[in-house]
Amino acid sequence: MNTISAPVMLPDLPPQITSRYITLSDRDDLNVHILEAFPDTSNHPSTPYHLILLLHGFPELAYSWRKVLVPIANAHQGYHVVAPDLRGFGRTTLVGSGSAGQVQYEDTLSSYHILNIAEDVCSLVRALGYSSVAMLVGHDFGSPLAGHCVIAHPELFASVVFMSAPFGGVGGPPWSQASSEGGDDKVKERSIASSASDITTALAALQPPRKHYMAYFSTLSANADMLGQGGKALYDFLGGYFYMKSGNWDGNDAHPLPSAFSPSPSISELAMDLATLPEYYVMPLHESMPDVVARHVRMDARVTWPRGDEVAGAVYAAEFGRTGFQGGLNYYRSALSPPPPERIVQLRALAGRRVEVPAAFISGARDWGVYQTPGAVRKMREVVCTSAGCMQDEDFVLIEGAGHWVQQEAPEMVVRELVRFLGKVKAL
Repeated sequence: MNTISAPVMLPDLPPQITSRYITLSDRDDLNVHILEAFPDTSNHPSTPYHLILLLHGFPELAYSWRKVLVPIANAHQGYHVVAPDLRGFGRTTLVGSGSAGQVQYEDTLSSYHILNIAEDVCSLVRALGYSSVAMLVGHDFGSPLAGHCVIAHPELFASVVFMSAPFGGVGGPPWSQASSEGGDDKVKERSIASSASDITTALAALQPPRKHYMAYFSTLSANADMLGQGGKALYDFLGGYFYMKSGNWDGNDAHPLPSAFSPSPSISELAMDLATLPEYYVMPLHESMPDVVARHVRMDARVTWPRGDEVAGAVYAAEFGRTGFQGGLNYYRSALSPPPPERIVQLRALAGRRVEVPAAFISGARDWGVYQTPGAVRKMREVVCTSAGCMQDEDFVLIEGAGHWVQQEAPEMVVRELVRFLGKVKAL
């Protein structure tokens, strides 16, 4: 392991947060940029604090955890809290690719398979000098990533917190409730790619025709669409996108969809349910994501970066303007594609395994991410996280008023819940 000390100067970071790079020699020299916090910046990094790891989602960065890193580090007797830029995001690159090297659509997709990213995470833990992680936290796409880490490498993780995206286990398709019984348009235990294809067809057949955001994120044009002309246009697009998914937007009256209560909804029933989601999840068939956002901006001038978040917006726009979105988009492409042949045996071995460590779920009460996959909450709580002491009722937390970006919208509440959960885990 080789550590490269070249800190990134980012605005609005408390002095207790530092930036550095760690090169993972066992991961093709992946040069991982991290933000980290200790209880006292005068302490040497070798101080044996327990490690807490925070995994971001899309389109986010390690920077997305800036408001919670220090309070968590200062909790209890102190923690070493680390938030990396994941592969394909921000300042994390392959050595030799250059800091401005952009991921291309044509690049090898297997690098972005969730189990490969999970191996990046485990390698980072070891490179930081730890043999275990006190708490692994994943938000948005980081949530299923955290789940795969805990199931594939249970010896490394003492507890896990899923945020915004319920974890449905390893191997199930995104719309895994659909059943083959009782209708010719019903499916059961189909591959992710096959189920996604069926949903795509059903959404396109609706009036007006629709498409799922994950299908859009998997297209060749998505990266260029979202980058647009860069600069202010990119800043405005991201501001509208972040606002629409926040608790501020009037359209986020999140609640379970009817098919969540059906033991075997058909593909057509699922499609009709999904079509009621906000347009940032289920889009008009012939619009790009910037088209969707721009239309809502024209209808409501409030759809932009909230006051106080303008500096953060400039960071996101600058970083994604430099790197592009393709690295993150490849996570979605991989999720909807057949797995790499070399992963099939591993996926079969992991399929059906349950989370065996204490688990919690935290989200904004106005976050549609909790309900966008009908039945996912039930599956997480009743199937995947049912081991003794795994996910208790008090550890399923919806924070009032907050939307999708819960650790940025309601950092004090998120810290309070994480610290409470940590205290409970420490007492076990």
